[in-house]
Amino acid sequence: MFPETGTSEVHLATGFQNIIYDSKALPPEFREDIYNFIRQEYAKEKKEGQTEEQFIYSTRKKGFGPVKKKWWDLPASVKGPIMKELSDKFALLFTKLKVAGTTEIVKKTVKPVIIGKEINREFVEL
Repeated sequence: MFPETGTSEVHLATGFQNIIYDSKALPPEFREDIYNFIRQEYAKEKKEGQTEEQFIYSTRKKGFGPVKKKWWDLPASVKGPIMKELSDKFALLFTKLKVAGTTEIVKKTVKPVIIGKEINREFVEL
């Protein structure tokens, strides 16, 4: 019903995160290193009665930003298959959500904000 109702935003990030963490291409030892980081850095966020598995699942989104270099440094043999899984999911969702040909809806709904930065006393548009 999203296309028919003119929906302009659908939250899909958790699904993409799950593809990355649950990918067979992600080395188990790497995943465990990230999970250990989460256990150490975010232990106070574990809710009473929450299982370890529930805690990791609900907190693992925080295992990207602070350790992004580790993710970036994964070899292409790991990142390639994960990117393929993500690409396949994007293609499926874009087809199911009928995203093709929606440029005018986006232009009407999304109002970009130009942000610039002063560099050597000159304003540069980013």
